[in-house]
Amino acid sequence: MVDGFDEAGIRAAERRLEASLSSDDPTAWVYDYTEDAVFDAGHTVEGRAALLDMARGMHGLSDVSIRALRTEGSERLATVWCEASWTSGTPAVRTDVRGILVWRKESDGFWRVLMEHIA
Repeated sequence: MVDGFDEAGIRAAERRLEASLSSDDPTAWVYDYTEDAVFDAGHTVEGRAALLDMARGMHGLSDVSIRALRTEGSERLATVWCEASWTSGTPAVRTDVRGILVWRKESDGFWRVLMEHIA
């Protein structure tokens, strides 16, 4: 831990997000994002309510993997440059992306995604 930043907490949050994204509940992952989260993947979705609407229209995901390439953080904010992959749809299609996740440690002690950009 450096300057109050515990990288192990981010790794645990990533594993929690992977499990939520792979859940049978297509909206489970939304609660791993902050109320004011921004998701950007060519189009921008802002706020948890909009994320819930987006999640309800998504195909289920499986084999979700988030692999950190670089992590920088402080006591309450962290940025992770990453590669991610998942399988979805019928027929099943594998998707591989690179992205940036900005995490914020919330008042309940949980790290949640504040901003996600994937390309």
